[in-house]
Amino acid sequence: MQKKLIVLAIAAMASTSAFADVTVYGVADAAVTNSTATGKKDSLTVTSGGLSTSRLGVNASEDLGNGLKAIVNIEYKLDIANNAAPGVAAGTPADAARQQLLGLTGDFGTVAAGYLQTAGYDFTGLFDPTAGSAVTSQDAVHVSTLIQQSARAPHALAYISPSFSGLSFAVNHVFDVANIGAVASADTTTAGNKTTANVLSVTYKAGPLVVAGIYAGTANDGANYNKVSDMSVGASYDLTVVKLFGSWQNTKTDNALGTDSAMTFHAVAPVTATGAAVVSYGKNSINSAAKSATVGDASSFTVAYLESLSKTATAYAAYEKKTVDATSSIDSSVLAVGLRKKF
Repeated sequence: MQKKLIVLAIAAMASTSAFADVTVYGVADAAVTNSTATGKKDSLTVTSGGLSTSRLGVNASEDLGNGLKAIVNIEYKLDIANNAAPGVAAGTPADAARQQLLGLTGDFGTVAAGYLQTAGYDFTGLFDPTAGSAVTSQDAVHVSTLIQQSARAPHALAYISPSFSGLSFAVNHVFDVANIGAVASADTTTAGNKTTANVLSVTYKAGPLVVAGIYAGTANDGANYNKVSDMSVGASYDLTVVKLFGSWQNTKTDNALGTDSAMTFHAVAPVTATGAAVVSYGKNSINSAAKSATVGDASSFTVAYLESLSKTATAYAAYEKKTVDATSSIDSSVLAVGLRKKF
């Protein structure tokens, strides 16, 4: 019944004249995956989202005149490997919405509000060709980092500037962070105390070169709150025969005994007229209170092959291996063979 209501709602939205331009889009991605971890049995199964998260979304816009447009973007996660409605992962309400925004766009840029994909989401996607996949080395080595954790944020307001000769910037403010980021005290649940977050990014694009920097930080009016600050820089360059990506990130939590850092490198090279090889490496250094018997310095390596079957269909095979340097080391690996179809 829930699926029928969602389909009817999308159809009704598409048929109305309130918005002149309405687009329904999505990604269906399924893979056979084999996961291993120290001390655990191997898991061979069918997974939704081996290369990209499966999703269903609606874009709508209306021309208000004088170069101003009203925009709506509603996007939900799909779990195509389970009997689950859009926005429901494996039969639970977890991770229901990917974004739900309403905004205005024009020559001044874009202002949006709602449950947003923040500048953190955009930054991660710029410098990780396997971002959001089951085999991303970048996610494997980032531990409790605010940029990744606040990639999607509730009660959020955003401004994205237009491009000024290749230079653009974005500012996000999250009015109620709740459990996003490393909250070190109970102050966030005490009456009168509130945690907020700010994310700021600057990006420069010039031909084959992309360079960006991002900062994310939390604030709280409680006396015992430990502030989190997170900074990262990244760059990519397309040499035609190979496209190179790199990023470095530093995370600091007050009174956490030190900072954590991570670096990643990626290369994407066309090897046939329709196929490309991907190689990724990530490594972190854990010096904060997060370090434990099971959490330590980690490294991750990914190798993948992508074959374009059409403009919208891609077959792939990928392998990711993570190694953890800790007393109770839990090394893991994922092998994924699958198909992604955009629509």
